Amino acid sequence: MHYLARGAAVTVLAAGLVFVSQAGAQQSDTNVGIGWATAGGLFGQGAHGSYGVGIGDAVSKHIVPFLDFSYSPLISYGYTYGANETGKGLFTSSVLDFNGGIKIRLPGKGDWVPYFGLGGGLLRFATSNYESGFGTTATLNNNRNEFAGNASVGGLYYVTPHVGVDLELKGYAGRYDHILRASAGIFFQFP
Repeated sequence: MHYLARGAAVTVLAAGLVFVSQAGAQQSDTNVGIGWATAGGLFGQGAHGSYGVGIGDAVSKHIVPFLDFSYSPLISYGYTYGANETGKGLFTSSVLDFNGGIKIRLPGKGDWVPYFGLGGGLLRFATSNYESGFGTTATLNNNRNEFAGNASVGGLYYVTPHVGVDLELKGYAGRYDHILRASAGIFFQFP
């Protein structure tokens, strides 16, 4: 399955680079912060929702170092067990992503500012299994951390000089997992 996600990520990144290279104006504000909140989907571990926040610093016309955090609930289900199925259980899993890197802003057209990004960070896969029945309760937690590089393509659309819409596709490649996150959200530029 991760070969499909890796191929999709490479295809999306290549298509995004072709798209953004066709563009023409540049958001030229420098020495400003940019904060964002996004929602979207995570693909490659099935298809699940994803929510994120981030912050960047436009140190030049083209370079924006950033920090990004996202959370994706993966699977959650209840079940029964035992001879008479009187025991009850709940299984949940999720992935947390904390990464950083740089976004390179490209010339855009009008209020659009396309970019591509490169970075790396930590993917934390977490599972929890809670069981209650037959006079006992038990919780089994399992966490796995994995370093993953990432590449992204996206665009900022300025609705006002300080607020707008952020669209992004980001592919992650780790030792064991290859996932793709598609997101849309709002950003705020300050001061």
